[in-house]
Amino acid sequence: MLVSAYFLNHGLWTVIPDQLKENFDDMLDCGFNAVCLSFSESEMVYSRRAFELQVNLAHEAGLKVFVIPSRIGGRFAGAPLTPSLWLTQNPEAQIPNFSTFFGPVACIEHQAFRDWIKSFMKTLLTDYPLDGIIWDEPKEEQTISHHPDTISKFGPDPTVEEMEDSYLEFLTELTGHCKSLNPELLITLFNQKTSTERFTLGGGSISGIDYAGYDGNLARQSYFHEEPQWHKYRIESVWDRMEDEARRNNKGSFALIENMLMPTVAIPEYEKNLDSFLESHRPDHLSLYYYAHNNEDPHRVHEITRHLMKKHLS
Repeated sequence: MLVSAYFLNHGLWTVIPDQLKENFDDMLDCGFNAVCLSFSESEMVYSRRAFELQVNLAHEAGLKVFVIPSRIGGRFAGAPLTPSLWLTQNPEAQIPNFSTFFGPVACIEHQAFRDWIKSFMKTLLTDYPLDGIIWDEPKEEQTISHHPDTISKFGPDPTVEEMEDSYLEFLTELTGHCKSLNPELLITLFNQKTSTERFTLGGGSISGIDYAGYDGNLARQSYFHEEPQWHKYRIESVWDRMEDEARRNNKGSFALIENMLMPTVAIPEYEKNLDSFLESHRPDHLSLYYYAHNNEDPHRVHEITRHLMKKHLS
């Protein structure tokens, strides 16, 4: 069973190698055997050595290293929450008259964008000895583009289904490109429950994808001092769908537990629900955040995670 630590946007600006080594050794002690490191367009400009240091230290600790290409062209999630630098410099590649809370989004029918993202991934995969990729929550797969390149392909009135199929075609091409650079890569794709089943099933069927599934949470969340709420669905609510799609596509299953944004009042329910989940659920690739962002009591959340991983997974 692959058990990975989601380790986002840490140690890339303030870089203290001893602390990173402590983190990776601690992950191994918890029961993780892999780490997922975020890498955005910003890191490609400013943090190349810092990322190399992370990869090397993680490998020295005995962990597999997955990269999360983050917010690339506005077409994937990940960290940090930032607009695409390349799209800012190449506005002709943006979906016209459309923006999300994280900025503009690339038109995936635009060839220059597809060429650029393949070049980005080639640099990432050839400069660093990575073991895998996480395609983190494809974004805006249903957004209808009226970019000239979209209209050229689909006509003046593209449909939602055509947008989904175009994204799947793009992801198939990108995944194949990455596998051609390193056939041994393990590639995980996950979506949100809100994506259509035709899209999630289609994504999981892509050649080169090894694990497919969903994220979800186990406790209420809040961003600061407001009343906590269930901002996202429970991970158990997508379990049957995940297992069915993995079986139909002959792929491994994946579940990411979003143990983040927790106020202190929600921590007991996290402990209870994680205990129950780990007792009864075994995805082929399980991921949990390591010291996830914006928890009110990070040490307590971490110690609960450590204790229950040791209880159920050792």
